[in-house]
Amino acid sequence: MNVGYSLPTPNSGADDPWAGFEWRLDEIYNIAQVALSNGDAGETALRHVTVDDDSVELTYGELRDAVSTMAAMLDSQGIGRNDVVGVCLPQSPELLITQLATFSLGSIVVPLSMLLGDDSLAYSLSQSEANLLVVDNRRHQDLEVALEDVEVTPVTTSGYDESVLGGLAEIVDSNRRVGAVETAPDDPALIMYTSGTTGKPKGVVQGHQYLAGSLSGYQAWFERFGDEPGRGVRAWTPSEWAWAGALFDVVFPTLALGGTVTSRERRSGFDADRSLALVANQGVTHAFLPPTALSRIMSEGSIDEHDLSAFSVVMCGGEKLPGSVFSWAEERLEVTVNEAYGQTEANALIGNCRAAHTAKRGSMGKAYPGHDVLVVDESGEEVPHGEIGEVAVRCPDPVVFLGYHNDETATREKFDGNLFLTGDLAVQDEDGYLWHQGRKDELILTSGYRVSPLEVESVIEADENVADVVVGGVPDEKRGQIVKAYVVPANVDSGEDQWTESLKETVREELGAHKVPRETQVIDEIPQTRSGKADRTSLFEG
Repeated sequence: MNVGYSLPTPNSGADDPWAGFEWRLDEIYNIAQVALSNGDAGETALRHVTVDDDSVELTYGELRDAVSTMAAMLDSQGIGRNDVVGVCLPQSPELLITQLATFSLGSIVVPLSMLLGDDSLAYSLSQSEANLLVVDNRRHQDLEVALEDVEVTPVTTSGYDESVLGGLAEIVDSNRRVGAVETAPDDPALIMYTSGTTGKPKGVVQGHQYLAGSLSGYQAWFERFGDEPGRGVRAWTPSEWAWAGALFDVVFPTLALGGTVTSRERRSGFDADRSLALVANQGVTHAFLPPTALSRIMSEGSIDEHDLSAFSVVMCGGEKLPGSVFSWAEERLEVTVNEAYGQTEANALIGNCRAAHTAKRGSMGKAYPGHDVLVVDESGEEVPHGEIGEVAVRCPDPVVFLGYHNDETATREKFDGNLFLTGDLAVQDEDGYLWHQGRKDELILTSGYRVSPLEVESVIEADENVADVVVGGVPDEKRGQIVKAYVVPANVDSGEDQWTESLKETVREELGAHKVPRETQVIDEIPQTRSGKADRTSLFEG
């Protein structure tokens, strides 16, 4: 099946290494159909490790049958085109089958984190106008709020010895199947909730074309080209399959190109050694690792105890990757590390690909094939190289969202004519590389100066005694805001005032006096959001 574009092998010596790329979206395009059409029936689509460390495999043929069986169950529940199905399950065959079955019916998936509190879960279901919730049985038993106007189907993730459907076998009629309906590329397929910096989370509506828009980035950061780019790939991420970064940076692109997805159900926090064991035992070749996960593997993992010879490429995104972790991963894990940038509203936009261009450590990289990325001022005009502006994407682009669910005002604010505005600030250098300067709403305005928190962070984190740092602005009567740094020490006593003063002096020398943190607080660890990013809101607004 046509995956939606034509991507040549990049020519790293050319001015445009992606020359010849073009979008080829058919009038009919469905995530489930694309994800299930390119793998041979007998080849492995999913290798799953249970919570008890047992292994389960599903072939593409078995996955196709399971999806049509689950689609029949949803159909019997009255779920059809444009109906909304919430899915709250851990990484598992049941989650994958349910999401694909929902897509195949032309229905809309709402991926929901297992870590959501009751009120947040209820809000997402209500705001999305969900018709049905397919939920983990244990999570359902723990619910302490009433879920109104939504049918609930609890599922147990087990029973793979009896059926590849696992716990879904208890709720389906194995003799009944329903095929996929035809959908257009821009028919709604997903509502994903962001953890925005202000107000309630917004429901980001994406069409089926979101898969096509993400795929070119997937091939670039994992450096897979040629006629069969997915063959031999065993891809994994520890991130929950409730976020764009897991589903559209790993799961669905891997299937669409005929590779193998690796998953592991876990009921507790991230474990570095169990993750390394998974990579070794399952022969993982490619992984999306949030910087926090890679940092913990560096500090807690026993890499010499595991055979990681199959492991070749790591993509990092979602947060800045400390230079020390980048170097360690390439030297000790012996992998290529490509950093990438995207967001729920516009995934897989920018990043590195060694096959196309040299990676500049610390940069966002360059635009991935098919995406026209600019840096613009408040009027939507491109800024000169070296000046801070907002990252924008010229539309139409299949990766750009359809809008916020039931929020036309917020949707309009994200566009300036045919430009989608990301809300992220960057500087573009003479070679076309972008350098992230933070979120537009996180820019520090102090004494009339505009200070990028990421610029200050990059100087502080270069100190060998710094394990992590987050910089932001706090209110000040005289200056409007002042720069404040939260620092996690690596090799020094947290009470050493002399050390923090030396950090300030380094910032003064490299960036100027107006960018020096006037407040520096030493803490044990940086708080994280559910998606693994630094929780700036709790630090600077909490």
